[in-house]
Amino acid sequence: MSKQYSKMATEISGDVIAIGDVHGYLDSVKDLFRQFEENIPDFENTWVVFLGDYSDRGPNSKETLEFLVDLWKNRPKTTFLMGNHDLAFSLFLGLLELPKNYDYEPHKSHLKTREKKVEIPQTDNMPLQGLRYPIAYSAQNTFKSYGAKFGNNKELNEIVSEDVKQFYRSLPWIINHPKYNFVHGGFSKEMTYEENIEQLERRDLTLIRPVWLCERNLKKAPKDAKKIIVSGHVSYPEVQFLTNRILVDTTGGYNKYISAVHLPTNKVFRAFPNEQNN
Repeated sequence: MSKQYSKMATEISGDVIAIGDVHGYLDSVKDLFRQFEENIPDFENTWVVFLGDYSDRGPNSKETLEFLVDLWKNRPKTTFLMGNHDLAFSLFLGLLELPKNYDYEPHKSHLKTREKKVEIPQTDNMPLQGLRYPIAYSAQNTFKSYGAKFGNNKELNEIVSEDVKQFYRSLPWIINHPKYNFVHGGFSKEMTYEENIEQLERRDLTLIRPVWLCERNLKKAPKDAKKIIVSGHVSYPEVQFLTNRILVDTTGGYNKYISAVHLPTNKVFRAFPNEQNN
């Protein structure tokens, strides 16, 4: 990892490969890149967009994050989105700058009973998704991967590298292309197309549940959509090609194949997890 941090790209053009949720399955990611190199002409000049959710559930969160940081540093045409798991992880570790004097106490009232059973050492001014991280986001394997006590954000924070922390701090909520918008979950039907983009670019951390990252019922594009909206987040048996929508996640982090789609050809790539690592 010889290069210094570059700004995460949010405006891209040309051919793109969009990769669905990763969830700590490093072998699958490496297999996808092998397929890209073998099957896509001029792959080095093709943008790769990761659609979010890099850790949790799978067996190799730590190693996966290190691999993605290396891509960020050393493959210029690679960029990444923030998913709901990434937002929760970032808030849990206190990586994101929160608004000053904002009262996060009401967030705690939204915790479910099972989520309250995990004792988190440092919870002052922690938004809801951070408080929910250990249980609601199935983070056991992430703590195990880092060798940290489950639920202990102070201990995990001491172990996670500064490279990985900077990676999470830099993640955008939307990536724009002349023909596509890339977002983790999708666009809200309660807002216009332009309002969605405006809110995504704001990255409002005071929201209890950012709909574009967390909501599951975002399969349809807004009626006034001007581009094709490409997302992950909700797992389907196959990549979904709908009106102004492409949904790429086929794993949900549950030991299924990870999918990627090449745009504009809509060619789909798949990679199955290595059973020896599960």
